[in-house]
Amino acid sequence: MPIELQWDVPERIEGLEDFLAQVAEVCMKIEGVEGAGFAVRIVGDAQIQQLNREMRGIDRPTDVLSFPTVRYPQGTTARGNPRRLRREYDPYLGYVNLGDCVINLDRAREQAAEYGHSLRRELGYLTAHSAFHLMGYDHMTEPEKRVMRELEKRAMRELSLWRDSEGESSMTHEQLFERACEALENAYVPYSHFRVGACILTESGETFKGCNFENASYGAAICAERCAASCAIAAGQRRFKAIAIAAERTAAWPCGICRQVLREFGDLSMPVIVGQRGQGFRVKTLGELLPESFGPEDLGVSGSGD
Repeated sequence: MPIELQWDVPERIEGLEDFLAQVAEVCMKIEGVEGAGFAVRIVGDAQIQQLNREMRGIDRPTDVLSFPTVRYPQGTTARGNPRRLRREYDPYLGYVNLGDCVINLDRAREQAAEYGHSLRRELGYLTAHSAFHLMGYDHMTEPEKRVMRELEKRAMRELSLWRDSEGESSMTHEQLFERACEALENAYVPYSHFRVGACILTESGETFKGCNFENASYGAAICAERCAASCAIAAGQRRFKAIAIAAERTAAWPCGICRQVLREFGDLSMPVIVGQRGQGFRVKTLGELLPESFGPEDLGVSGSGD
């Protein structure tokens, strides 16, 4: 676990530590740093304003603060300073301690609403921003800002969290199908030996993987599509934009139950990308797979869960 998460606010967000750890791992992989980590502290407006005043002489709240433990020579970053990094190895933590990241949950929520994306995405971006600060990057000049911004973009793209100027995800059908193929590797299928992976793209631009898993009672088995949907729903997502499904021996189109679950959270125009690993894929809309369907709007519900 490359981060240590500390909550200094009453609210807790389930699964946030694992998610931010994933963000940190991607950022460090981009920089070429291994065996490192940092602390993430979640605070509110008042706490970060106090820190900003004491540490930087700026008496106002901000969205994120970064406090690196490593002093990099001018013009260099973590990539070029392996010896300096090794000196920060913490045997108690079991990794090289890059420093501390302090995130203002109040400001993160405001910015998520302002930019029209999820709180999860905003927290992911702030963590990535801080991670690159902790590895020696800054944005005091325009050239520095361009470099750091490109690194943040790369990390967010790898995490499927980047959105272009029109707010659409850059995720292609090919990329989504590849992630479904990755999810297939974790399938638990001791009875059928038929592995399936799925990956859902949500309206916020995030992706969630799932795989099928079986049970000795047979009836308790769960399809990859519903596994991925459960992960998305548990993260607070309520609108699906696309799903990719990959299997090994043949294309595995969704069963009837999975089609109805997808109908709950996706429009009839939603692409359903299905194929056999290594053999390409085909795309149909959810409406083609579930014609004359019954959805939440038939009961006067938006389908958003609100």
